[in-house]
Amino acid sequence: MNCTHVIVWLDSNTNDSVSSFRSKLTEDPDQCVKMFTEMNPCIEFLQTNLDETIFFVLSGSFGSKVVPLIYDYSHIHQIYLFCGSIVSHANWAMDYTDKMLMFDHQDDLLRRLFTEIELYLRQQAERYIEQAKICKDRAQSLNQGPCG
Repeated sequence: MNCTHVIVWLDSNTNDSVSSFRSKLTEDPDQCVKMFTEMNPCIEFLQTNLDETIFFVLSGSFGSKVVPLIYDYSHIHQIYLFCGSIVSHANWAMDYTDKMLMFDHQDDLLRRLFTEIELYLRQQAERYIEQAKICKDRAQSLNQGPCG
């Protein structure tokens, strides 16, 4: 599978197969989702996949430990903190609000996540279309006409 982006999900409960959040996140078989239940393997994945564009979802229980460690990674497009109480994370999270969004309802988080992915893909498509136009123009400028 060739992915243009990866959703990374860090939550100690990701192995719960009856989770409605998990099923909504992974219902598209073409969506690249990497799930972790432990902090260190997740951070290692983030550190070793620098060529991937990452949309990072993590539970509130990991937030204050993980976000400061990975916040400056340029390949992480957006961070989504999923927690039971946004207020309980407000103090430490204030320093990260330009790259991190906080949600206490799964459908709100998923709606925003998929909207952000859509925008990212549209921007990538526009870049490819522009590159295609440049290549077309270059090819046409090399057209020598019929031999004779």
